Amino acid sequence: MFFSAMFLFLKDVEAQNSTSSPLSIFGIGEIETRDFGRTVGMGNVGIGFQSENFLNRRNPAALSGIDTLRFILDISAAIKFSEFVTSAQSQRTNDFNFKNLAVGVRVTKRWTSSVGLSPYSNVGYHLTEQINIQGTDDYLRTDFSGNGGVNKFYWANAYELFRGFSLGVTSSYIFGNITHNEELEIISIKNAYNINKMYFDFGAQYSHWFGQFTNIIVGGIYGYESNMAIQRTQTITSNTGTDRNQRRPDIKSYIPESYGTGFSIRNKKAAEWIFAADYQYRKWSVDGSRHKSLTYSDSRIYSAGLQLTPNLEYPENYLQAMRFQIGASYNQSYLKVNGYQLDDYSVSVGVGLPFVNPLRALSYVNISVIAGESRTRQRGGISERYVLLSVNLSLIERWFAKYQWH
Repeated sequence: MFFSAMFLFLKDVEAQNSTSSPLSIFGIGEIETRDFGRTVGMGNVGIGFQSENFLNRRNPAALSGIDTLRFILDISAAIKFSEFVTSAQSQRTNDFNFKNLAVGVRVTKRWTSSVGLSPYSNVGYHLTEQINIQGTDDYLRTDFSGNGGVNKFYWANAYELFRGFSLGVTSSYIFGNITHNEELEIISIKNAYNINKMYFDFGAQYSHWFGQFTNIIVGGIYGYESNMAIQRTQTITSNTGTDRNQRRPDIKSYIPESYGTGFSIRNKKAAEWIFAADYQYRKWSVDGSRHKSLTYSDSRIYSAGLQLTPNLEYPENYLQAMRFQIGASYNQSYLKVNGYQLDDYSVSVGVGLPFVNPLRALSYVNISVIAGESRTRQRGGISERYVLLSVNLSLIERWFAKYQWH
């Protein structure tokens, strides 16, 4: 099998690639399913979650929860330690990547807005295949490599129709370049792909307080299916130095239809605790694969998490002001390798460390650790065991506040 043969010869990679996964050879690469915001330690929930100091990328309607006097700057990065395993070999890799940069503010009493930049997919692999030349003892060596990725620039807006109920829309522009290289002893083939696409997705949230201390939020999101044409240019270079550069027909692809729902329960009578859970679905099966060993399947993500703040209102020490998180997630990937779906299981923990910035507003550094495994159910198939360290900075400043100088 072509994919399995390549994987056995996975090469060393440098420590600062955006990804090292051999699975990023397929499609537009490894799709980013986590948003790396404040709730990473809670299993990355967010569809039914909101806060006065949280830029929620899961559900644009959640932006209505931002306080009227707050301007929020959100920055995230992560490092991933992986071990790829088959029945024959294992390979360790380290990857560092920027994850998100966003700002958000309440523009009017009912309208809140946020803009940001984040990765949509990543490509980074280096594989080798040795093919026996029929009738001889010789082998033909072929190197496969790829790099690049797709980014997403987005503008999210929320509008509170009436107390507790908000609608949201995210306008996204995805763009990027991906290169796949095939190196043989006598020829090299470079396929360059250019992606540009505008699309929209929508969200809704309803928040209700039961008395002074208990809050329940429910939310939903929806994104429609959208066609996407990927431009492709092929360059063929022979060992004589002759180049042939030609534009190939565009590749028809899709941004899949998606929807999700989630809820959160918050209680702050003494210590504050929040429990939240999400379900997400994406209809990837509408897209066709161009690889014999791979098909696309509908994906489903289930996630849940808990957050505890020992004393939110009047902390007596630093420990009581910290946020502690725990969560879990199960992701049925959109990839099927040799007929077997790729599943991802993970658990996470996180801590939010508060600090007062120069404008005397309370900000947070959120540190999360995710441990998980992605694997197919095929015996001797591919498995990726990983630990991911995420750092998120939520810098919160007072907005339109009047200061008195003495």
